[in-house]
Amino acid sequence: MNKSRFVSSKKLCALAAFAVGGWLFFSCADTYDGKDTFESDVRNAQLSSPSEADITITPNTDGDKMTIAWPVVHGAGGYELFLYDLSNEKVIRDTIDGCTFTTSREEDVNYRLEIRTLGNAKLNNSDATAATEKLFNSFEATFATIPEGDLYAYFTQNPIPEDSVGVNLNYDLAPGGHYTVSQVLDFGKFTVTLRSTNKTNNAIITYEAEGGLATSSGFKAKYLTFECGASSQPVLALSENPNPDILDANHNNHHQITDPIAFQSCQVNNVNHYFMFDNKVKYCVKTLSMSNTVVKFTPDDKMSAGAYFQIYDGGGFINDFTATNCTFWAANSNEVKYFIRYNNSGRCDRAGYLTNSINFRNCTFYNIVKNGQMANHSGFDGRATSNYDITNNIFVDCGSGQVPRRITGRISTEASNNFAYNTYWYNGAPETEGFTTDTYDKSGNALQTDPAFVDPANGNFTPTGADQVARKTGDPRWWN
Repeated sequence: MNKSRFVSSKKLCALAAFAVGGWLFFSCADTYDGKDTFESDVRNAQLSSPSEADITITPNTDGDKMTIAWPVVHGAGGYELFLYDLSNEKVIRDTIDGCTFTTSREEDVNYRLEIRTLGNAKLNNSDATAATEKLFNSFEATFATIPEGDLYAYFTQNPIPEDSVGVNLNYDLAPGGHYTVSQVLDFGKFTVTLRSTNKTNNAIITYEAEGGLATSSGFKAKYLTFECGASSQPVLALSENPNPDILDANHNNHHQITDPIAFQSCQVNNVNHYFMFDNKVKYCVKTLSMSNTVVKFTPDDKMSAGAYFQIYDGGGFINDFTATNCTFWAANSNEVKYFIRYNNSGRCDRAGYLTNSINFRNCTFYNIVKNGQMANHSGFDGRATSNYDITNNIFVDCGSGQVPRRITGRISTEASNNFAYNTYWYNGAPETEGFTTDTYDKSGNALQTDPAFVDPANGNFTPTGADQVARKTGDPRWWN
């Protein structure tokens, strides 16, 4: 442990910053002598650490910071404080102001706080013999905890209460626990989050032959591993019989899913068919986000005219699709026509929105629709309201060697069309189509070296190409 420097102050508590693993000190005196100094009446004492019950943790309104506070221990010369993220034993760092500690707050973290009162040599007060420990977390409130077993059976036996529409229900799965889905589990009108309660120990959900998940509302999967190899069902379908309350007659009869659909820190293995499918119902999904997730596709022979994200058959689309820090790869050579496919009529104004977008940031794509198209969405094409943010990605053997062209289709000069530092490598050479100053990727900075993944056939996409190494592009997991 490295001790940080102590900075004294005239009043109350000193200000200090500490490095990872560091110590943090500040003085809290308790008697003012009228001469701009403070003096405690506690002398020659063995001090105690603050009581666990008296320590408070208060998040800010946005939830991205938290303030830890405790009462003054009379006669103390300072405090030793450690704050750990239990997933990696990393000490959280920030600044101190007064008798409080304010630091960044991450979502879904189990924390351990340790505070020990330090003595005061001037007053002949001794350090507390032990630190006070406080365990807390930043998870949203749990609605229910599900024991290991069949999720379909669990929700059949424990139906979601009818008065829960419009409320996000967090269902906790055991870290490292094993679950199955024996039939299509359709959450329908309810907004559900399935999550492991440990960010580094995923619960495992295995789809049986007829198993899958479906929804016509928001849905989140967090810190889960999906084993899909036995099933021909989509990873997530949109309900075949949607909640009638979401039908929007004022916007071309789209069934509107306005709560987010998200996959966060998931591993999705052996997807044989669709990742997402609209069940031939007209949906508009407002937001689909995927972050820190790896998807391994093993497409079957029925996908030659299909799409991994197929919101097409019913006449709908995804308004904003964002993938960040993800890896998508196909482990076989079966043909797939599209990565993303929306209906030709799908565009923002027809569902009541002002803009629509596709965003890929720091993602790795390997063997994705090698002889197909990365996207097909002619309703988006050429419109000032269609925005694209395609940055720091690596595409190897994807999209017929026409990756930027097919992601965007025709583009409008009035739209946001942000491309930067992408790699497009196809059949052993850089792509050449779509890089002029007036079309598709206009950045002029596409990387030109072979990413030279370490072992792509076995799912190791660590790049060794000079340009990719220099800029650390693609999914960041491969640089850790």
